[in-house]
Amino acid sequence: MIISRGAALLALVLVGCGPGGGAPAPSASAAAASAAPAAAGFPRVVDLPEGGTLTVVAPPQRVVASASGLGDLLCELLPPARLAGLPDQMRDYSSHREPGDPYLARPTFHVFAAEAVLALQPDLVVADRWSELEARQRLIASGVPVLTIGGLERLDDVRATWRLLAHALGEEARGEQLVAALDARIAALAAAPGARKGLRAVAYTNGGTGGWVAGSGTTADDWLALAGLVNAAADRPGHTRFDFEDLLVLDPDVLVVPGSDDPNELGGTARLVGSDPALAGLRARRRGLIVALPGWLFSTNSQHIVTAAEELARRLDAQLAQAPP
Repeated sequence: MIISRGAALLALVLVGCGPGGGAPAPSASAAAASAAPAAAGFPRVVDLPEGGTLTVVAPPQRVVASASGLGDLLCELLPPARLAGLPDQMRDYSSHREPGDPYLARPTFHVFAAEAVLALQPDLVVADRWSELEARQRLIASGVPVLTIGGLERLDDVRATWRLLAHALGEEARGEQLVAALDARIAALAAAPGARKGLRAVAYTNGGTGGWVAGSGTTADDWLALAGLVNAAADRPGHTRFDFEDLLVLDPDVLVVPGSDDPNELGGTARLVGSDPALAGLRARRRGLIVALPGWLFSTNSQHIVTAAEELARRLDAQLAQAPP
């Protein structure tokens, strides 16, 4: 169980207002915590990224993630049995996609809403600040501990969040192993940039009604840099509208677009930039350096930022080997 300062105050209010002044029945998470045997290092206090603390009485055994990126992190820290539920979007936006994956056998929910999550009887919900605020508030009011992180927007956020979750879950050794393995992969990328090094690249999406580029402060900015590329749109913060004229003026060496998860199909953006006559003069198109990343990697906001960089490097190296001058 996890007790926040706010939740403790709420509990006092509820006791004082209960029928006949009696104490309310304990929540499922409270009952589980009281029944759980003492674990080494518990209870412990967890400092929350946005202020306040949570007191963790025992290692949580029924954890729920509010979003796919958090699910990716938790699936590396915990066995399936300790996950009470995951968002069903993980089937499309995480590395857990293959039939038979034991994590996909866990209960799922389509929308992060209090009712759906309460049905899973969690003893900890891990959410980010983008997760529905009302749902988080209702879960806390129902006695469910909620650990809200600041957000997964950069690779540094991934490292910090893995360590925070590992501490809350009693999995510090596993967390440090994961961070060390991630940093080793990053070092391997940096050690062999090859012909990619310093090429100007843009991460671009266009569904047919207008384009967008990923500027500074984005996960795409991170995976471009890890692959040895320079984000040609880094002077723009966040995700910015970008039409064909803007793209032609910028004229990057490499254009990275979201592709289809089916290797035999092109994604919509890849088809558009590869065939529209207005972009025939684009340097990346002339040289055959339009790289389509699987959609889930293009949009990842978890440890798979590094996986995206590795896959980008692999695909771009193959295209550079055949590109005209």
